[in-house]
Amino acid sequence: MSKIIELIDDFRLNQEIQDRKPEYVTLCLYRLNRWNEFMLDFYSITEVEDVKPMHLKKYIQHCQHLGKEKQITINGSLSTLRVFFNYLVNEEFIDEFDNPIRRIKNLKEEKRVIRTFNDDEVQRIIGDVAEETYSNVRDKLILIMLFDTGIRVSELCTIKVEDVSTRHILIHGKGSKQRLIYISKIMRRYMRKYEVLKTERFKHKHPDEIEDFYFLDQCAEKLSRSRINKILKQHCANAGVRKEVRCSPHDCRHYFAQKQLKNGIDVYSLSRLLGHYDTQITSNYLRGLEQDTILEMGRIKSPLNKMKIK
Repeated sequence: MSKIIELIDDFRLNQEIQDRKPEYVTLCLYRLNRWNEFMLDFYSITEVEDVKPMHLKKYIQHCQHLGKEKQITINGSLSTLRVFFNYLVNEEFIDEFDNPIRRIKNLKEEKRVIRTFNDDEVQRIIGDVAEETYSNVRDKLILIMLFDTGIRVSELCTIKVEDVSTRHILIHGKGSKQRLIYISKIMRRYMRKYEVLKTERFKHKHPDEIEDFYFLDQCAEKLSRSRINKILKQHCANAGVRKEVRCSPHDCRHYFAQKQLKNGIDVYSLSRLLGHYDTQITSNYLRGLEQDTILEMGRIKSPLNKMKIK
């Protein structure tokens, strides 16, 4: 018989060996330990062989009754449990047909309309940044990159100097998956400005004192996610962005996705640019488009547009 608590620790070790991001491992452990506590408190179950589908259904019901979690949050916990039990199957701790989560389905999530920036707001936000100092130019480039590539803020923070080439940037995304993002003309222009000022800013520092991340703070150290959040919110406030837009870096990602769809990109290509593992996730961005925009996109892409019909 295999103790659940020991298997969770074994799972943690395997995730670390596979070089999963620390934040991802921490989240998995939080979700698994929370579920394990439920199994102990309600059923006194300590061994994985005793876990049945009914126990997982009861756990879902327990989360629902707490009234603090949305369906999407509970689905996140189910996703982690799915990864955990699949790992146990692969490592032969349990048989595939004894996997208790094998037939457990995700809850139906509320269909949310994603509201994000419009073009005028984006122009005002970027235009609000002066170009007088190293920090100014860095912040402007960060905003341009968020809006122009749809990059996640966590990915932006971890770009290293060696990841940047002439035409693209190597991104280390979720689940240790890598992808390339393009460098547009405007990005390249501000990258050149930033790189010149960065060299000048830290010319008196020893190379060992300069971290190898592309975006650095005034002390030549990696920029934090909270700092990037503050940069965006400050310029959103100055630009007078509508109250219904949260003004988070993820809203820049929403803007990028919806703008690309308006410009006619296909969902598969957009999925690759965003680093999604499933085009169904990408298609959620379609819900934020106005009906008039959808109709116009359909009109432009009409199958018979270029046919000569007599």
